[in-house]
Order: sequence, then C-alpha cells, then structure tokens
Amino acid sequence: MRDDGARPATSAAPIPRRRPTRATWLAAVAAGLVTALLLRVRTTPDVDLWLHLRTGELLRAGERFGALPDPMAALADRTYVPTQWLAQVAMSLVHDASGTTGIEAARLLLVLALGAAVLLASRAVAGPGASLLATALTMLGAAAAWGERPQLAGVVLLALVVAAWWWASERGRVPWVVVPLTWLWATVHGSWLVGIGAGVVVLVGGALDRRWTGRRLVLVAAVPVLSVAAAAATPLGTAAVLEPFRISSVAGLTANEWQRPTPGNPLLLVVLVACVLALLGVVRSRRRRWTRVLSVAAALVLALAMVRTIATAAVVLAPALAHGLDDLGGRLARAGRDDPSGATPSARGARVPGEWMGWALAAGVLLAVGGWHVATTPFGPPVSERVSAAVAVLPPDAVLAVDGKAVGWVEWAHPDRRPLRDLRAEVYSVPVATDYERFQEAEAGWSGLADRYGVTAVLADRDRPLDAALAGEPAWRVAAEDPDFRLWVRP
Repeated sequence: MRDDGARPATSAAPIPRRRPTRATWLAAVAAGLVTALLLRVRTTPDVDLWLHLRTGELLRAGERFGALPDPMAALADRTYVPTQWLAQVAMSLVHDASGTTGIEAARLLLVLALGAAVLLASRAVAGPGASLLATALTMLGAAAAWGERPQLAGVVLLALVVAAWWWASERGRVPWVVVPLTWLWATVHGSWLVGIGAGVVVLVGGALDRRWTGRRLVLVAAVPVLSVAAAAATPLGTAAVLEPFRISSVAGLTANEWQRPTPGNPLLLVVLVACVLALLGVVRSRRRRWTRVLSVAAALVLALAMVRTIATAAVVLAPALAHGLDDLGGRLARAGRDDPSGATPSARGARVPGEWMGWALAAGVLLAVGGWHVATTPFGPPVSERVSAAVAVLPPDAVLAVDGKAVGWVEWAHPDRRPLRDLRAEVYSVPVATDYERFQEAEAGWSGLADRYGVTAVLADRDRPLDAALAGEPAWRVAAEDPDFRLWVRP
C-alpha cells in the first residue's frame, strides 16, 4: 500500500512505441513556419520598448521611483513601482551592447523558448503530432504578446509553470520547481499571478481526477501558497504582490489592451476554436476530464476578460488542447485502454524515437525565417531625425505633450524632457488620466485643458484628431514634421 498520496500505478498491456509519422513532420514544419511568419508581421518595435529602455537606464543609475515628482512624466501623481525591474535592466544592457538588433534577436529567442515550453507542456498528455499542432495554434493565439516587452518573458514563464503543473499531475508528484520559477517571474513581470491561478486550476482538476490524494495532495496545495511567499521575497517585497492589483484597477480605464476584446478579435476567435477542440476531445475520452474542463473554463475567462490576457488564455489551454487533438486524431488507445482512472496510454509523456528531430525541425524553420527577418529589417525609431532634432532644441521650460506612439521614445532619446504623460497608466489618478485622454482625443474643451496644463509643444500623430484640431488653431505652428508625426509649438 502507498501512503504518500500519489496515484497508484495501473496495469495495462504494453503499447508499442511508434516513430514519428508524416503527419508529425508536417506538424513540426507548421509549428515553426506559423510562428516565424507571425514574427514577420511587425516591422517596427513595440511602442513600449523605449519606455522600458529608459526605465532600465534609470534603474541602472540608481533610481528607485519611490517618491514624487516622477523622473519621467510631469503629470504623474502616483509613485511608480518597477515590477518589471529585472527585465528592464536586462533590456537596457542588451540595447547598449547591440542596439535594436540585439533586442529583436532576444525577442526571437524568447519566442522560440515559448514554443518549446508550450510543446513541453503539451507532451505531458499528448503524442508528438498532436502536441506540435497544439503548439502552432497556441502560438497563433498568443502572438499579440510577442512585443519587445517584459510581457513576453512573462508568457514564457507562464508556459513553463503550466508545463511543470501538468507533468507533476501526470506523475502524481509535487511541482516544487514552480516556487523558484514564480520568484523569478515576479522580478520580470506582474503577470505571475496568472501562474498562481493556472496552478490552482490544475490542482483542483487533479484532485477531482484523483491524480493526487492524501498527504501528497496537501503538499501540492502548498505550492501556490509558497509561490506567493516567493514573490513577496523579491527585492520589491510585498509591493510585488500588491502592485499588479493596483495596475489592473487603473489601466482598464484608459488602456485598450486592458479592456474587453471585441467579438471580432481574430486572436480571440483562435482561442475560442481551440476551446471547442479541447472540449470535443473530452467527449471522446474521460481521461483527465476535470483538469481539462477546468482548463478550458479558465482559458475562456482569461480570453474574454481583456485583450492582453488572450495570450495567457492560449498558453493555459495548450495541454488540454493537445489532449483533445490527440483524442480527435485517434492517438488515444481505444475503449479497452481508455481507463477512467487515468492510466497513461500510447506515447503521452514518453519519448518517441526520432521525436527530437521533429522538435529540431520546428526550431530550425523558426530560427531560419525569423533570423532572416531580424537581419534584414531596419527596426528604427518611430520619429525621424528631423523631428527628433526639433524636440532637442525646444526651450528648457517647454511643456511637452506627446502621442502614445512616440512618448516612450521621447523619454529614452531625450532624457532631459519630461512629457506630460506616458504609457504607465498606473501612475496617474483617474481624473488626471481622463482629462489627458480628452485632450489627446481633441474632445470638447481640449484647448482649455492645454491652457490648464500650460502646454507649449505637442508631438502629434498625423492620423489622430489632436493633429487636425491643432491645424485649426492659428496660435499653433508646425516646427518639424515627418510622414507620421508633426511637432506643434506655440509661444
């Protein structure tokens, strides 16, 4: 008799191990090619990149953001807590060493790591072919999180945490590795809380599926608690635990990515289709029923909650999706082997001869196509040298308002300038944030807000309402312009 609470082994006739099929090779090429082509969609860096580079520079110089006035934006009336400090410092160091090419190369490697982690999580419960196909769909659903931001590193760590939970659940073990991963994650990005939630989902599902029982279940239940404690043990202390809640409560008011996705959002549709496939697999097989159903439910909540969590939904769903594809594809052992107790059939979690060649093929396609994109694409700044030079010669006391597409770059390229507002939504009270949004959108009374703030220069996006409104005001004149932006000034 076992007394550790782990699921007892069940007996089953041995199943011959199969080599990868042609479908597996095609799935490998698809996974690598889909990911690489998605990387090629963007030819300019994420607008947040420059903000993170500037923050990293300040952190390296000893700035700790513990008091007002804020060193980066003039209207900030709340202190900034750098919950992404390790990632921002690393980004600054990489940029110093190799510029935006180095940043893009790091992004490519992180996307590769994300694909590998998703594939690893999927292989806990599915064969190679289904896992590779699930990885391709997951990468498509998570594509919006591939920007040059700490968020990408957070999604990679989420995939690793999900993989750790599913592998531990399959074997009835305790996923202790999640605790140090959470500590690292809490220094990189505030999304570590999603990892706690994903772990609880697998924990509850595993308990209902009787993957863990008795004393082992108690030990597994301690992992989320210890993970929160690990986050609080980072240099930020309890602020690392509390700050993500403050950010989410404020950012949703003004930031589009923190708001609910529209029904036509293509990445949301990808995740919804993946949820359907995962549930169809549950119909075909009772194995791991509760864990899979709860994973689908968690993915639906995340995908429908806000735009920025569609990517996390795709990653949380990946193992259940792979399981469902395995069932629908016929890889599940048939009636006699579909053991409701959870016996592991077929190649799930077991190495398949030649499988590593499929992994290498997918990685090779991604690195070849993605590497060519990095090497041949000029990832330059959003603003031309002409406009940048005009910003540099503004009077020292100029009060500068900058469009969101360029404000991070201004903070980084012109560190002596403090734009009125930047992209850190959490450092502004609601009245300040809403007033500035009215100004940026040139809503009724915008000129009165400009007078209240004493704005004397505006770097405006030529396609936004504010630029058109400034063109209709005789007091404002264009100091410099390029195809995307105009710098407006007034006495």
